[in-house]
Amino acid sequence: MEAVITAKNPFRPTFGVPPVFWVGRHSVLDTFDSALSAGPGSAGRSLLISGARGIGKTVLLNEIEDKARTHGWICLRASGRGTMVKELVETTIPEALTSLSPISKRTISQIGVSGIGSIGFSQESSRSYIPNLKTELRALISQLKGTGVLLSIDEVQDADASDLMELATAYQDVIRDELDIALVAVGLPQGINRLLSLPGITFLRRAQKFVLGPFSPQNAAAAFRATPQDSGITFAPAAIDQAVVLSRGYPYMVQLVGSLAWDRAHRRGSHTITDNDIASIATAARTTLGVHVHQPALIDLSPGQRSFLEAMAHCIDPATGSSRIADIAATLGSTTKSLSSTRQYLLDADLIEPAGYGSLRFVIPYMEDILTHTDSLGRVD
Repeated sequence: MEAVITAKNPFRPTFGVPPVFWVGRHSVLDTFDSALSAGPGSAGRSLLISGARGIGKTVLLNEIEDKARTHGWICLRASGRGTMVKELVETTIPEALTSLSPISKRTISQIGVSGIGSIGFSQESSRSYIPNLKTELRALISQLKGTGVLLSIDEVQDADASDLMELATAYQDVIRDELDIALVAVGLPQGINRLLSLPGITFLRRAQKFVLGPFSPQNAAAAFRATPQDSGITFAPAAIDQAVVLSRGYPYMVQLVGSLAWDRAHRRGSHTITDNDIASIATAARTTLGVHVHQPALIDLSPGQRSFLEAMAHCIDPATGSSRIADIAATLGSTTKSLSSTRQYLLDADLIEPAGYGSLRFVIPYMEDILTHTDSLGRVD
């Protein structure tokens, strides 16, 4: 009996949305899982995770939160794009406390007799201090028995420096008393580096650090094979091989290629994704990657940094996929020494990486496409 094609595409090329089938990152997850069981003081309870856009940082953070919840831990989410400490103190932690505590006691504070009468209530409160992040974390942890609290910080590169320092200081204060707390921060490499350079929080340099890279060909193939298995449409073996090559193992690209190929087979009414399907969606996949990953990664670069990348794109050796630094300098009419600070910034930003002595390559796949076919405003040539 032929499988029924579902109407729902199983691939999820949306940032932060967990995939249907999980592959890779097991070293990170196993480290964190073991640390929760090991008790306070375990190094794996403090994780700093960095990587380029579209590499799966937020998805991994979601998975780490799920691990914590299976241990009975409370997860407190914070985003660098908001007012982290204020939201934690005024909203996130109070909501968690309310969910754990019994209904607060109320006492009669006044009785009115005249007219139709009235009764006034006052809320019982034992607080005689102004709450801050330290006091709220301690109050929450005191309500837990045998579990703890995970501080989950996304987009750390966008966070206010004072928020990061206050959060790190509170975290260290709780750790000193051997209470059950963990912290996982994810962000672009320069955001993690900035966090570690802030005054007063050098202790976080002892946190375990992970830099996320592309999936191995084996893991990428497993994702293409397993994700659609219950959808009624599956990949032919040759199509899996082509999809792995096209995606280059980049997590966002794996989901995007899978989604576009599944849609094409679905429109044809076919139960099988073929290598022709992969070939037909290749341009659309690369264009979408440019809009959703490349352009945001390039938008904050200075003209000089953008020019460096454009020259690098024009100097790529097709055989190696890399560019010689000497050729980049020659294209720009500069010396390699004069470009050293620009090169270092782009390395720190995880936009480029060394590719052997004197050579560089792009970290995000197909970056050369947008640099050679659009201008600095992202307009198509």
